[in-house]
Amino acid sequence: MSRLLSFKTIRIRATALLAAVLLVLCSFSGFAQQLGAIKGRTSTDNGTLMKGITVTIKELNRKTATHKSGEFSFEQVPEGAYTLEVSHVGWRAQSSRIMVKANEISQVDFKLTLSEKSLDIVTVIGKSKTFHTSQVSPSLKLDRPLLEIPQSIQIVNKSLLEEQQAFNTSSGITRNVSGVRTIAHQEEASVGIYVRGFSATNLRNGMSVGGSFGPLREDIAFVERVEFVKGPAGFLMGNTQPGGLYNVVTKKPMGTGKTSVKMTLGSFETYRSELDVDGKLSKDGKLLFRLNAMAGKVGSFVQYSDNKLWGINPSLRYKFSDETELTAEYTYSQNAFTGGFSKYTYSLKGFKDIARSFSFSDPIIDPTVIKDHSAFVTLNHQLSKDWKFTGQLAYLNSGMQGASLYSKYNTLNDKGDVIRGLSINDALNTSTLGQFFVNGKFETGQVNHRILAGLDLGSKYYVADWTALPDNIGPAFNIYNPVYGKLKKSDLPFYDRSRSLRERGAAYLTEYNFSSAFLQEEMGFFSDRIRLSLGLRYTSTSKTSAADNGARVKNDAFTPRIGLSATVAPQTTVYALYDQSFQEQVGTLLDGGAAKPSLGSNKEIGAKRSWFGGRWLTSLAVYEVTKTNLLTQADPTVPGIMIQTGEARSRGVEFDLKGEVISGLNLMLNYAYTDAKVSKDRNPARIGNNLDGTAKHISNGWATYRIQDGKVAGLGFSVGYQYEAGRAGWPVVENKNLPDNFFSLDAGASYVKKNYNISLLVNNLTDRYNYTGFYPGAWGYKHYGWRALAPANFRLSVAYTF
Repeated sequence: MSRLLSFKTIRIRATALLAAVLLVLCSFSGFAQQLGAIKGRTSTDNGTLMKGITVTIKELNRKTATHKSGEFSFEQVPEGAYTLEVSHVGWRAQSSRIMVKANEISQVDFKLTLSEKSLDIVTVIGKSKTFHTSQVSPSLKLDRPLLEIPQSIQIVNKSLLEEQQAFNTSSGITRNVSGVRTIAHQEEASVGIYVRGFSATNLRNGMSVGGSFGPLREDIAFVERVEFVKGPAGFLMGNTQPGGLYNVVTKKPMGTGKTSVKMTLGSFETYRSELDVDGKLSKDGKLLFRLNAMAGKVGSFVQYSDNKLWGINPSLRYKFSDETELTAEYTYSQNAFTGGFSKYTYSLKGFKDIARSFSFSDPIIDPTVIKDHSAFVTLNHQLSKDWKFTGQLAYLNSGMQGASLYSKYNTLNDKGDVIRGLSINDALNTSTLGQFFVNGKFETGQVNHRILAGLDLGSKYYVADWTALPDNIGPAFNIYNPVYGKLKKSDLPFYDRSRSLRERGAAYLTEYNFSSAFLQEEMGFFSDRIRLSLGLRYTSTSKTSAADNGARVKNDAFTPRIGLSATVAPQTTVYALYDQSFQEQVGTLLDGGAAKPSLGSNKEIGAKRSWFGGRWLTSLAVYEVTKTNLLTQADPTVPGIMIQTGEARSRGVEFDLKGEVISGLNLMLNYAYTDAKVSKDRNPARIGNNLDGTAKHISNGWATYRIQDGKVAGLGFSVGYQYEAGRAGWPVVENKNLPDNFFSLDAGASYVKKNYNISLLVNNLTDRYNYTGFYPGAWGYKHYGWRALAPANFRLSVAYTF
């Protein structure tokens, strides 16, 4: 009986369970009838599909990520209205309101644009920081991914600068860009950078800051990245060199709440410390601040040559609203250096005739001091969803005072005896700059339009006293048996600085003003896969220079720009470009008039490809740059009297690769063939001469592999090289190349663990005697002259972030 009851109980319970299951199924069936789905796709403005983008249903807190095809989906979404949000590091977050209906699929697509804050974000893959950056900074005014811009633009980002332990913009950063060189000259102050055979124009945060002297070279402690733009860049400036320019982008407040400190020790009594504090000054996060500072002593392999420097860079960012923010920054840098022009080495026998440590200087010589002030204020205002206004104002003041020993003109004899003199090194350079521009976009039918319109103004002032004092300094000085430390202060002539620098330097005084207006339209066809850009810049300049006998010279010019870019395959573009520029010149003409500007043009075609989801980028460019209306001597026997019939032409091929090629391995590799020559000149002997300071073949590489997993994760090894062949002298004499190629092999090891970063780097492992220089005949000298570059040396740094 009990078993029967048990059986009945089981049967009743089973029946109840079955009824409950049927009830639940019926309930689910009824609920399913109230469910829908959401599907969509994410892409860039030009249709490139984006993988790994986070998509969120805000009200349900449900998240997913896009697939390789850029698609995403949500199934079984209850009927109703929802907000979809998309976000990804470095891209502007977007949201869209959508209605879900029962048994229907609601479709929503997103086109993402890069965030301005992507500038300061370093992509981290495991423990590896990529060398590749996909977007130019907002200061370049182009709201486009690097892949889609019809021009060769190369970015040296913070990760690469840190790996190579660069101290400033004159310490070899050009190795990271094809067709770009640094010429060692007065690198304690300014930077001698050449692009495609022509000297490069210096910009900072998108504004032209370069002058005859100054500003002081930028310290990497204050730098976020350096952008190299090849060829004229009409969207930035019209009055520039045709070879290209470089734009130094400084660090801005991000409100991360992080502080980092870094200390470096190195060869030649090098000591350096850096500080970076980034945080918030208000609880609501509207007021952000950043403080960067550096101080140190950087020694040299050259005797009686070092740099004692320090600087501070505070900045503020205030967000008035979601549409408007203001950023202000100030930089003060000071460098007290010894050596200067004394570091040049001379010989009647040939290059490398003297030890690299040689100097014409003496420990009695006081340092030359450079004090550099700069202030930038930037206003960003989002006029509407698709239109943005940017305004910038800047003031720079760079002053230098000091003196250096040098070899008096052509006093070197066969025994190596030379008479030394004292040269005054006083100069002042100021710049006041203003810049307004708007970016916007709209559609007409199937055509997308992007507009860039702007106004640039600038006022620059330069004066210098380079007086070479007539007195002989001490007894004859022998380059093969130099004797130091015997001079006394009484051996140095007194120089009266009671007169103003403007009075003492009247022979070098220059005042320069420019104003410029620019308009560019980019039209996108076939879902933005083909992009045609048309631009025109008008620039008006006025210049007063002692070299033109104080006359005010006015010039103006229209410089057009035409670019075509096409996405021919996923992550692959080809482009063509024609761009123009012009630049003022100073010289005395045969007819007594003032020199007119030189004119520059660039014809360029190229291809770019982003590999494996944007992890690395390759670019190839073929170009021809022509500079006309150059000054050339009217009569080779009468120096200083000029006519404007000269022409220079540079042709070449450039290849660049940057990024993480496999997990943990970051690579930078470039090669450039540059054929830069004088194509027209009044003097037939000069036709065919290489342009000053060029190199026919340049190749550079840098690779860092960092172990990603295991007990030694974070351990990394680096190796790099620099190679230059077919190097012209600086300046060129009789078209003779320097007899030695340039080569440097570098290697290092580092360890990154949580907040620590320890890095050891050895440069010029083979201790090769590298140099830059000139042959007899340059500047009328009868001797060889060269600047030795650093022998084997090391830098060891320790950084901590908290």
